[in-house]
Amino acid sequence: MSTETKPEQPTEQGGQGQQAAQESQQPAGQQGAEQVQQQQQAVQEVRPAEAKPVEVKLPRPRVSLSGKLRRLMRVRVLMERREPRWMRMDEWRFLRVAHRESWRRPKGNDNKIRLEIKGYPKRVKVGYGKPRLVRNLHPTGFKLVTVHRPEDVDKVDPTKEAIVIGRTVGLRKRVEIVRRAIERGVRVINVTKDVIDELSRSQ
Repeated sequence: MSTETKPEQPTEQGGQGQQAAQESQQPAGQQGAEQVQQQQQAVQEVRPAEAKPVEVKLPRPRVSLSGKLRRLMRVRVLMERREPRWMRMDEWRFLRVAHRESWRRPKGNDNKIRLEIKGYPKRVKVGYGKPRLVRNLHPTGFKLVTVHRPEDVDKVDPTKEAIVIGRTVGLRKRVEIVRRAIERGVRVINVTKDVIDELSRSQ
């Protein structure tokens, strides 16, 4: 008789025990990282795909200026480069004056700026004025119109005027104004990022 012994086949319980022993031998940090990764994958599978925001295209019309106005716009740019910075008296001494952006005409009898004493800031004169035809135009050539309501956009001429939204207008009304401007093809000068984000979500 042959005394050969057959190799023992591992039972299911034995296999599970070996697997548990191998898992117990792994470091705790690695097990925690694997569990977190599995949870993240499960959450990504359950979470629905988010809709991508739609790109908002703002109208950017161009104004047609005559040759004379184009030349005056170039002259205005050169004059602005040479224009000095207008300063108030004692702006370099007192912070309460330096922090204000508004200019005041010097009126004192001994005011050094009014007397144009050498070494003091320049005095404002009429000769520094820009050409009258292009004095209040935007660098793009449009005439600026301040609006506070969506109904004000209907009164604007898209070929000659561009709108500036008032600083006291809230976000909801700003979105309505920009939406109305897009419909009419009016250029908006001061469109902020939050308005564009709100428009892209609503579309």
